[in-house]
Amino acid sequence: TPVPGGVGPMTVTSLIRNCVRAKERQI
Repeated sequence: TPVPGGVGPMTVTSLIRNCVRAKERQI
């Protein structure tokens, strides 16, 4: 889901953290 106002550094950081957490859960 796109975030209104453009994508900021914080959004990118949160997305990366979510991906890392998801990978850790899968393992």
